[in-house]
Amino acid sequence: MKPRVAPPVQRPRVLPAVWLTAPLVLLLGVYFLLPLALLLSNSFRVVVVGQPTPPGITLANYIRFLGDPFYLGILWATLVLGISVTILATLMGYPVAYGLARSRHRWKTALRLLVIAPLLVSVVIRTYGWIVLLANNGAVNNALLALGFINEPVKFMFTHLGVTIGLLHFGLPVAILSLVGVIETVDRSLEEAARGLGASPLQTFLRITLPLTLPGIAAASMLVFSSAVAAFVIPALMGGPSLIVLPTLIYQQMMDTLEWGFGAAGSTILLVVALGLFFIYQRLLALARGLGQMA
Repeated sequence: MKPRVAPPVQRPRVLPAVWLTAPLVLLLGVYFLLPLALLLSNSFRVVVVGQPTPPGITLANYIRFLGDPFYLGILWATLVLGISVTILATLMGYPVAYGLARSRHRWKTALRLLVIAPLLVSVVIRTYGWIVLLANNGAVNNALLALGFINEPVKFMFTHLGVTIGLLHFGLPVAILSLVGVIETVDRSLEEAARGLGASPLQTFLRITLPLTLPGIAAASMLVFSSAVAAFVIPALMGGPSLIVLPTLIYQQMMDTLEWGFGAAGSTILLVVALGLFFIYQRLLALARGLGQMA
């Protein structure tokens, strides 16, 4: 009787998998990596339209930005604005997202559509709508004056408060939509078991719901922060010349003074700082998750 011969081991075919992912890699490279590479390349050159580009690379653009307190102040104001919008959107959006995720009402779909509705309107139209509402003689000030809450109009326009309200109108739906999907994945039986064991609603939230929804909080906050620090239309229209953020400064450098190299350096600095904050934020969330599991 002949001994049985083991069938040859079939190795996975790598080449078809490479060809399947090639279009996606090409798309990402053309639409994301290539523009970033060009931006980074221009940031190391003193590019001025109408003047010859000097050979080699230079750090003059970065030295000019990082060595001037004016530009550093604009960077700081941009980060503070983004962090404040992110915190407000997350704190305000979490209860709404929790209510939508746990709701069994027949109007649940309609409520979700109301959350999405602001994202379906052009940012320019939404911004001009807020300008009409928040002007000195706008609807908000007129209502507050009529109710006797204030004696003179509150200055919303061209202030940090007004720009925060405008950015929050976009960031809040993004935060809610990001949180709803994560909260729905949390099994309700876990919350019911905690309540059955004597935990209060606050203890159930802190020990069960909040740790399980930290990935959603991280995703929502990063999306809101990235959109807030990169926003141009809302700060430009509602902030005016008195509130300059880094995207506005970059636009002025590239379109008005035609200093493309300096504008590219500012864009690169904003990107690097945002990525650094994302990394620190992820580490802090991982630490908080670990401490929660130990407790």
